[in-house]
Amino acid sequence: MPFQGNLHKNKYFEGWYLKHVSKDRSRVISFIPGVSLAPGDRHCFIQVIDGISGKTWYVRYPLETFQWSKDTFSVSAGGSKFSLDGCSIKIDEKDLKIEGTLNYSEMEYYPRTQGHPGIMGWFSFIPGLECRHDVLSMNHSTSGTLRMNGELLDFTQGGGYIEKDWGWNFPSSYMWIQCNSFDEPGVSFMLAVAHIPLFSFRKKGFTGFLGFLQTRGKVRTFGTWNKWKIKSCQFPGDGRGTVELSDGHERIICRVESNTAGLLKAPERGAMSQVVKESINASVYLQINDGNGKILSLEGHPGGFEQRI
Repeated sequence: MPFQGNLHKNKYFEGWYLKHVSKDRSRVISFIPGVSLAPGDRHCFIQVIDGISGKTWYVRYPLETFQWSKDTFSVSAGGSKFSLDGCSIKIDEKDLKIEGTLNYSEMEYYPRTQGHPGIMGWFSFIPGLECRHDVLSMNHSTSGTLRMNGELLDFTQGGGYIEKDWGWNFPSSYMWIQCNSFDEPGVSFMLAVAHIPLFSFRKKGFTGFLGFLQTRGKVRTFGTWNKWKIKSCQFPGDGRGTVELSDGHERIICRVESNTAGLLKAPERGAMSQVVKESINASVYLQINDGNGKILSLEGHPGGFEQRI
């Protein structure tokens, strides 16, 4: 999905999340390139998360260095470029130096139709939402290396994932789980549960959710708009939790345990002024009951977990 905004907007943000996991899963790094079009502080940026150490960086660049394609996902910020083909990183800051190129292949794109243009389903057509979300790649292979602060990171035969957000605010409360590094190949999972405000009333609204599970060639889409429902959701704020989903036939239980976490900046009226805590080194456990007595148990690591309460 290409850049949804334009640089004439005010109080607007847009960002892409690109996660990379090495073949042996010993290294995980995510890049979040984006734009913040807040009055008085209009700039583009790249956030970097080292999943193992939990350390994060927010690298600012002049807005004029942001470039994009009108037709597909391809953006540049500073001297770095990100696309569906891969990323070329060149960051030279006092405490962060990264250089290298990663290539993507065997892309497994999230399925789309005219009536289902993305992960939000027909909610995509509702005007005035504070934040919109989409999944670009549920799973893909990576190759190449990065040199980060003198250390060589090899992502050859590794795995990747891409999603994005745009709008002006993140939800006032939400949780997000993502993993595509399971003990069974070809499995990818994402689930987000959030408070959705009604019009301009942030305290009024409803709990909405969206997500997907890809297993053995099948993609299940979860959403407030379809037959899937949240049967229980327990996330006390201590870095772990459990959620149960069902469509009346199948049942999916997800349990997550956060490990090393870092602090990321998040938008408020387009300004990257909020702080959220995210782990991309979490453990994700899935139990899938197909309704016919067959149960599939899966364990994934490293996964992503973020919660704002």
